[in-house]
Amino acid sequence: MTITRQLDERQISALRALHFWRRNLLVSTRHQDISESKKSRIAIVHLFKYCDHLEIPFKVQNKVIYAATQDVAFSELAI
Repeated sequence: MTITRQLDERQISALRALHFWRRNLLVSTRHQDISESKKSRIAIVHLFKYCDHLEIPFKVQNKVIYAATQDVAFSELAI
């Protein structure tokens, strides 16, 4: 994934957290861990709002979410 504009540390941190929680949701759903799935969903909603506040393009947010569902490590993303 290539981003044409520079992202600052807060934006990268928010995207890293979004990736983590989406991956966590995937794993907790597979293991039928209802409380962890619920916690992950709540975190994702708040992170989407925070990413919007930080003016991270929606397209970038979606690519990070997609990467998490495809088992691509955040460190492998070219952000």
